[in-house]
Amino acid sequence: MKKIIFLIIFSTLLISCKEGSDLLDPETSGISEQDVFSDARNTMLFLNDIYGYIVPVISQGTGNVGMRWPGTDGMLEITTDNGSTNLAGASAIYNFNAGAWTALTSTFSTTDWSNSWVAIRACNLFLSHIDDVPLNAEYQFDAKVRDIRKGEGLFLMAFFYSEMFKQFGGLPLIDKVISITDEMNLPRSAVDQTVDFITELCDYAAALLPLEHADADYGRATKGAALALKARVLLYAASPLWNNPAKPDDSPFRGKYDPAKWTKAAKAAKDLIDLNQYQLHQDISTLFITRVNPELIFVRMNQPCSWMTSISVPNKLYPPGSFGKSGCHQVTYNLIKEYEVLNNGQAYLIDDPLSGYNPDDPYIKRDPRFYRDCMFNGYLFQGKKAQFGVAAPGAATPEHNPVETGSYYTHVYSIKFADLSLVISFDARDPSRGSKTNHNYPYLRYAEILLNYAEAMNEAFGPEADGLGSGKTALWAVNQVRTRAQYPANPEYLGQTGGMPAIPHGLSQEEMREKIRHERRIELAFEEHRFWDVRRWMIDPAAMIDIQAQTPVWQTDGSVKYEIRTIQKRVFETKMYRMPIPEQQIYTNPNLVQNPGWSYSPEAAE
Repeated sequence: MKKIIFLIIFSTLLISCKEGSDLLDPETSGISEQDVFSDARNTMLFLNDIYGYIVPVISQGTGNVGMRWPGTDGMLEITTDNGSTNLAGASAIYNFNAGAWTALTSTFSTTDWSNSWVAIRACNLFLSHIDDVPLNAEYQFDAKVRDIRKGEGLFLMAFFYSEMFKQFGGLPLIDKVISITDEMNLPRSAVDQTVDFITELCDYAAALLPLEHADADYGRATKGAALALKARVLLYAASPLWNNPAKPDDSPFRGKYDPAKWTKAAKAAKDLIDLNQYQLHQDISTLFITRVNPELIFVRMNQPCSWMTSISVPNKLYPPGSFGKSGCHQVTYNLIKEYEVLNNGQAYLIDDPLSGYNPDDPYIKRDPRFYRDCMFNGYLFQGKKAQFGVAAPGAATPEHNPVETGSYYTHVYSIKFADLSLVISFDARDPSRGSKTNHNYPYLRYAEILLNYAEAMNEAFGPEADGLGSGKTALWAVNQVRTRAQYPANPEYLGQTGGMPAIPHGLSQEEMREKIRHERRIELAFEEHRFWDVRRWMIDPAAMIDIQAQTPVWQTDGSVKYEIRTIQKRVFETKMYRMPIPEQQIYTNPNLVQNPGWSYSPEAAE
């Protein structure tokens, strides 16, 4: 048997295995390649291990292993204009927001680059053997199951490539296990070739995968996951960063300009919609804590815990005994002002005179998703009225401010993934204690696909043209998501009723583009989309610099005034539209080329 050698970092593809992976490295695990792939059980454990490389996003309080920002509970959103933080030990995040980083700096993208290549190598190893794994009735491993598992391996390889594509662009494309005798210094492929490679993997996977799995296998890749991933990748590929008429040639930095890419993206999203397998979960307040619901397409499965809730809700709102770390992810005024005000059945932005917006009572009659996503001064929580903010001279300090506060605090907290029914009177760092909930992160959900379809259809055909002959226009799709946002019947929503009205007919393509972008920002807040959306749309960096808070200022008479304060000046440059290839890889592989604007790149940033 040919021995597969797992290599250490010396070039792009010479990367060390993830700590804790028992089956990925026969050299260190004591398990040979033959042991793994001559036994169905070991082969399935190997596949399960590959799933473990998917970034958790939602912290589990177990050392923060694999998080976007290693060693912290930080989510990617706090490096966008949607979020802020005062996380302890988060110097890498603060440096990122201050622009104090380079291609030599260790950031989340450096970790993603390394871990994704390890996972891709594991996928290739799995795929090179899966057809020869002996069938085993004891483990229900028959020919049909073998094909399904093969489909999972193909999907996972596409997934890891897609995660790198949206960060870096064109990539070295590898469809086999690289051995010591193979060429190591592989070049980056062009963007179009990379996109074709990923979407073909999705097609192969979709042909093998089932529409759904049995309960015991919930969370594994499905046909819908493969189709949804394909639709997302094609949407990104059609977007201005990767499909730029000002720079129309295919390269590792962007694809060949072709406006028909929007039609291709719309068709791919339509394929997922036409499965009729998914629908929007109607209760927005339980969407992210309901383990199995019809909106979820592909989720990163986690163990039930209370940690994410405990770090989202300021701990002084809980009984004594809860851990003091809380309110880790704050919501900026930049995002808060985007949640519309409902008035007489219509929705308006706060600066519209018809909104009836009252700056002295700013949190009433807002988009229902505001109350799902945000905890603010005056929020009703488990019988308490939350008090957050700063004290004017001579006034009392608000009762529920968390322990960690500072100059970057916004006093509005992201609670999108919290279970507000949990009563935490224990140290949630210990997973064996207290009540728990499911915090499974939705990497792909139906609402995103509807918004992807809306964006692609609008760019290809306009707001209300049925360009694909399906009866489903851009306006139809975006309104599916928008009108789902209704007030649930619980006190945290201030007893309000009704919900978001539909976007009206008659908008221009440009007006609809802004509406769709607005809906993405609201519906997908704190789900990692904003970070990539502002890049693929090539949003003006000047719009990303001033980070603001709507600060409650408590007066001596107990009243509260709200002040809009700039709490941070961030650095955002056009070169940051793409993440840099880690510079050590550029040094060691002469065939790699750096992204525009970064050191050693042949091209300036846009």
